[in-house]
Amino acid sequence: MALPLSCPAQETNETIRFAVFPYKSPKSVIEVFSPLAARIEKRLGKKVLLVSATDSEAFLKKSLAGEYDLALPSITVYYKMLPAGYTAIAKGIPSFWGGVIVRQDSEIKTIEQCKGKKIAAIGEHSYAGYMFFKAQLDEKRIDSKKDLDLQFVGKLDTIIYGVLNKKYDGGVIRLDTLEMKDFAPVKDQFRIVSRSAEVPQFPFVVKSGMDQRTASVIREVLTSLSPDKPEDLAILKSLQIKKIVAATKEDYDPFYKVIKNHAFYTHH
Repeated sequence: MALPLSCPAQETNETIRFAVFPYKSPKSVIEVFSPLAARIEKRLGKKVLLVSATDSEAFLKKSLAGEYDLALPSITVYYKMLPAGYTAIAKGIPSFWGGVIVRQDSEIKTIEQCKGKKIAAIGEHSYAGYMFFKAQLDEKRIDSKKDLDLQFVGKLDTIIYGVLNKKYDGGVIRLDTLEMKDFAPVKDQFRIVSRSAEVPQFPFVVKSGMDQRTASVIREVLTSLSPDKPEDLAILKSLQIKKIVAATKEDYDPFYKVIKNHAFYTHH
């Protein structure tokens, strides 16, 4: 007979903590990912607990402490999670690009002309929504914080409508956002001044030491999401992807070569 003491321990072992990077409010993250968590739970026969963190730093801290079994981090955070031994098992496709947008009638034609202008960006940890732009400015010896009136606003719609309504002279966003149905009607009113290198989608990663069967089942559930099913389509759309495919760390290596020398990594 098993000792009663072994039961609680086993229960905690059997719970999969699925952490989603806080790219939206916790409420939105839970709404979007609950169906997926439920599906993984059903296939695995293990409890899947959906969690998020207040911000990028908190998410990274918990990842490094090994608190997450399955995670969907931003790419820059995934890079910093590698020392803790997380392995990529799947990723969304297609890739995307970051870009600097201005109004069609703007005098800004090059990133040098952003000097002294009011530019809205997503946030310091976002590659497509800021970091690539900072790197391009660095190359031109322009200090993004001193030479520009830079504002981190965190929300895509704030940037897009802000540029449209002349609240900002330019904005730094993920360019595929302009294809979303909310923004498609206004996308022709913008001009792209500069774009980033190709950015792979957020990876789904598992904790080191997860058994092969569990990892395989999770990957299978993720890669079987179909845009033909309304519930699946909602998940895919929220992540701005068409589907999820199997992936490994190597898929991200070319991208890391692009950003490895970025000041972001040396300063943080």
